[in-house]
Amino acid sequence: MTQKIIPVLIFFALFIFVKCIRDTSIKQTETQNNMSTVNRSFSGRPVVFYNVENLFDTKNDPSKNDDDFTPSGYKQWDNKRYQEKLERLGEVMGLFPSTPILVGLAEIENRSVLEDLRTKGGLKNNDFGIAHFESPDKRGIDCALLYDKDAFRVINSTKLSVKLDYNRHFATRDILYVEGEIGDGIITHVFVNHWSSRREGKEKTEHKRMEAAETLREKVDEILGDNPDANIIILGDFNDHPDDKSLEFVLRAKESGYEGEGDLVNLLYEDHMDGDGTSVHNREWAVLDQIIISQAIYDKRSGLGIEEQDASILNNSKLIYTYPDGGQKPNSSYGGRKYFGGYSDHLPVYIVLK
Repeated sequence: MTQKIIPVLIFFALFIFVKCIRDTSIKQTETQNNMSTVNRSFSGRPVVFYNVENLFDTKNDPSKNDDDFTPSGYKQWDNKRYQEKLERLGEVMGLFPSTPILVGLAEIENRSVLEDLRTKGGLKNNDFGIAHFESPDKRGIDCALLYDKDAFRVINSTKLSVKLDYNRHFATRDILYVEGEIGDGIITHVFVNHWSSRREGKEKTEHKRMEAAETLREKVDEILGDNPDANIIILGDFNDHPDDKSLEFVLRAKESGYEGEGDLVNLLYEDHMDGDGTSVHNREWAVLDQIIISQAIYDKRSGLGIEEQDASILNNSKLIYTYPDGGQKPNSSYGGRKYFGGYSDHLPVYIVLK
């Protein structure tokens, strides 16, 4: 009797052993497939910032100073020109290495133009959500963030108002703040900025950008206080160079490889030092559009990193206008009242996630 039972026990033992190995293999395969799906959702995907140069609809909004951008206004901004602008910007979104996961935008009028833009060109095949708040800016332009809803989940979004205690009439673009989850649970904090311009002169307007830097730095400190390894991405047209006081000393965004205490890295610092640029004033290029990241992303400490540990300026030939004498500038939509039908007076900047 015992001799008959032993082979049966051996058989069942072998069966259970093989089943355990098979189940473990299946679980490992499922885990690898799930990781692969998550990685495909953001690895190799760009995060973009683009000042799109006055993306207005054609309707007159009595609460905004948008009269120029109406069919009868100074710019003669009609539906044909508006649609051409949307098509141009959609085309730009197809010039990156792959479809962007996040697109920070400056100089957009309202949510309506964002809804139109996300159906164009390089954006139309993905489901893009919108993060946007109306700003008190007198020109009626705001900051916004488009995000691929399949790869980025918004947890919280709000705006940071930039105030001047000594000038209660001061109004500028709010800083857009979005906290979200990239891929499989990677919490990321994104800021979109458009700081006050230098129209009245750099020195005369510097205090406005310093105030914006202080406002932003206060929020960054709050985030890093909760988690020193937080993933932070700061996008914007700062209307200052990377080595100006507002960015280097108030925001404390340092160049990569900086030897000393620092928790933010300005990825366009070296481009500025090399004489490159994203916009042109008086025939001189300047890096006003920048991407700044937390040291945790730069060092890949919290599940998120960037390719080449660097940012790029998208200087595709389509986006560049060349003067007869060989000088160059961004291929803009307007020069004063004259309509050129180009893309923007700024070039986009971007990083690629990994």
